[in-house]
Amino acid sequence: MSAGATDPARAAAATRPLGPDDAAPVLPDAATARKAAAAKKAAAAKRRKAGRLQELDAIRALMFLVVTFHAYQASGGETSQYALRDFSTAGMLVGNIDVLLPVFFLLSGFAIYYQMVGALLLGRSLPPSAAFLVARALRLLPVYVVVFLVVWFWRYGGGSAQWLDVLWGLTLMQSWSTEHIFRTIDPGWYLSVEWQFAVFTALAILPWLRLVGRWPLRSRLVGVLVPPLALIGLTIWWKSSLHAHGVPRTEWGSWFAPPAWAALYGLGMLLGLALLLREPLRWRCPKPVPTLIFVIASAWLVWIQSLRGDSSFATLWYFELGALGCLGWMVAIVTADPDGRVRRLLRSPLVQLLAAASFSTYLVHAPILRSMAARDILPMDVPELWPYSTAAIVILSLGVGVLAFRWIEQPLASLDRLLQPRLRHELKIARATAATIEPGSPLPDVTVRLRDGSPFPLRTLGSRRPALLLVHPAEPVPEGDPALRGLGPALRAIDGARSAAAGLDVGLATLSPRLPPSTDAGAPPHPPGVPVDDVGQITRLEDPEARAARALGVRTVRTAVGVHQPEIVLLAIDDAGRVSAVLRDEDPHRLLRAGLEALRPPAAPARPAVAPRPSPAT
Repeated sequence: MSAGATDPARAAAATRPLGPDDAAPVLPDAATARKAAAAKKAAAAKRRKAGRLQELDAIRALMFLVVTFHAYQASGGETSQYALRDFSTAGMLVGNIDVLLPVFFLLSGFAIYYQMVGALLLGRSLPPSAAFLVARALRLLPVYVVVFLVVWFWRYGGGSAQWLDVLWGLTLMQSWSTEHIFRTIDPGWYLSVEWQFAVFTALAILPWLRLVGRWPLRSRLVGVLVPPLALIGLTIWWKSSLHAHGVPRTEWGSWFAPPAWAALYGLGMLLGLALLLREPLRWRCPKPVPTLIFVIASAWLVWIQSLRGDSSFATLWYFELGALGCLGWMVAIVTADPDGRVRRLLRSPLVQLLAAASFSTYLVHAPILRSMAARDILPMDVPELWPYSTAAIVILSLGVGVLAFRWIEQPLASLDRLLQPRLRHELKIARATAATIEPGSPLPDVTVRLRDGSPFPLRTLGSRRPALLLVHPAEPVPEGDPALRGLGPALRAIDGARSAAAGLDVGLATLSPRLPPSTDAGAPPHPPGVPVDDVGQITRLEDPEARAARALGVRTVRTAVGVHQPEIVLLAIDDAGRVSAVLRDEDPHRLLRAGLEALRPPAAPARPAVAPRPSPAT
């Protein structure tokens, strides 16, 4: 049979119609596959946009370099014996690797301010100071207390000095004492500074941000700049005073005190603010630019190391100048391709694990180094063995640090779930009022604020035209109360109703204890004190503590921290300033449609048909 011949059986099978037992062939749909791939890519981009910047957290994995530096410090001896180590290029770089120490202060300031100011700009409530301090204590203290007590008992030899170590160490105040700052656990001074910054955040920065949250939107940016700039100014004043009074560098209780590191926290806070004002995905630069930034920052760090000791200015501001290079590294990471090799490596599980365990590694490496050196297990004073001893210390410290993170730090840090059974306890309803507003009620004679902070009498809302007033909370309060849920869809629905409201000559307004962060796109400038109720615009009214909402008779709740929030309700206001309809609906689009129907002008009655008058000719 020729190649072009047709098998009759096959032809019959091919032409036979498919029966119920025949499986239809599944053909791949290229369009569907492309859509699925695009949706997967968009979802990944959304996760990167909404999640934390894991790549910056990954920089904490550089903790092994700090371990190397301390191993270098422990291998002291005569200059002639350690000439290779001290005067080689590698020795000079390792001996000044503490130029990377600002990384950890920068990341702490960045992480705290990125979360707090982000919540402030999104209109969310900030955590109570006590809750923040408890969460921070459970994050920092468990591993430290365990390691501190183990090392203290292991070295116990009696004497008042050692008992004073307990007092200074467990109160985390050793960074103020030259005698006790490096006792028991050498790296404990860093935790002392971190803890005191956390206390300062809870007692000063958080209350300040709550105050700034009540300011007009245009003034909030100035308000959130005050804490980081104040911290930078504190360090400048502190170090300049120490230098002017000739305080020697060996006075660690002065040069390592928390004010000496405040500027590094301030710089990290400014970075967090910059990433909030311009979202991280928009920082991406063409491929050579991030690499160039990284090279320039690295060259800067090497140059600063070379100036240490030779330049009084570089020696005085060594860590602040090094922080600029570390910031360059962070900017290089943020501007790199999110799907590139570098950022994917930094997001890898191994690097993230090392970064998460960096704190535990930092605490345990000094006791390991001291115990090994004291027993000559890893002799640090032999120049030929120093690189191998250092590598062994790094490996041991990383291993013990990961174990301490997994079995001590993580379990104890999750105790906040036991201490705070409800993760959003601050939003728990303490008291609720019943709604008393009814159709026909006049608008109360209360004054609220416009977006620019100018006063606006609520009674004048419907003076120019009928209006729809959406009363809503500052954020969705309790998950169990449907009257306070669906805030985002309600705001989007009223934004989408602009064209319909303009066609009916109906004004739109919102009333909330705190204004949403988004602004009206394309809104023309308007004079202060004049409501924006022109065509296509929405009057945003701020009602601190929901006083106007309570005067209206809208249902309100008071949360556990004393914040008043109103329910989501739509009020139809006629041109006489009276409430013509009170509308509630879980479907926001149906809610807005009902409100527009309530203010639709009545249709004119149809005229009766008139019979044509007969002409004289007929």
